[in-house]
Amino acid sequence: MDLNKLSIKEKNNLLNKRLNLLKKTIKENKKDLNLLKFSIGNSKLKKDTLIFDLPAGKTCPGAKNCHSWVNIDQYGKRSIQDGYFTDFRCYAASQEVLYTALYKKRLHNLNLIKAALKEDQKQNSFFSDTALLILRSIEQYETKKIKKVRVHSSGDFFNMAYLDSWVAVAKIKPHLKFYFYSKSLNLFLNKKLPSNMFLTASYGGLYDHLIKDNFNRYAVVVYSKSEAYTLGLMHIGEGYHIDKDDSSCFINKPFALLLHGSQPKGSTAAQALSKIKKDKVKT
Repeated sequence: MDLNKLSIKEKNNLLNKRLNLLKKTIKENKKDLNLLKFSIGNSKLKKDTLIFDLPAGKTCPGAKNCHSWVNIDQYGKRSIQDGYFTDFRCYAASQEVLYTALYKKRLHNLNLIKAALKEDQKQNSFFSDTALLILRSIEQYETKKIKKVRVHSSGDFFNMAYLDSWVAVAKIKPHLKFYFYSKSLNLFLNKKLPSNMFLTASYGGLYDHLIKDNFNRYAVVVYSKSEAYTLGLMHIGEGYHIDKDDSSCFINKPFALLLHGSQPKGSTAAQALSKIKKDKVKT
């Protein structure tokens, strides 16, 4: 079938047929092992939020200041590896060293996504296998209580085809808010996102130079409340608000995130984290 010769109405009918078949399949097989794994809420986010993750670092082509990832030796032991420019260690990467189930869950997601993207390259499909995979997986977890989808509390958009798959899903799920931080900012230049997708540009990456002229909402990691205030005065004429629950991801202005997670012993980041904990500052 040559999709380019179809009218918009014919394309929509084809899409609706695929979606109806998809919903029927989901009902018949609620626990499909070949679906992506999401979590629902955490200590920071409410139970109305689905959370999707990929392995940290290795799926973050735009990372720089926080670039860390997991290495596995010949005995299967995991350890953390910091990048050459790493100033502070990625919290998500540290988690993957500590928690085997978490590491396997994120790796499972990446393997499925990569396989779907590979299939997409083989065929000219109006609606990609990757988008269908994401959609099917969300359908498995979605209830009436779910209002938001946090994409990548670990990982990032690693190519345009992958990003386009999430955009397609967001268009089909207009009642859900899809939001994310990203350092892969080169992918978002001149990219029109649906109104229910919320990008927060993340400072500390290879594409920081794109932020000032292209992204109104961005986040910067700070080592203290005073740094948030000082940097904010320098950048926007007022202190940065320190976000603690991702609520700032839906407001069209920049904000700060306080350093958290484990940091390399003796590093400036480790000293700052020690002071944050000593002062009992909530992150």
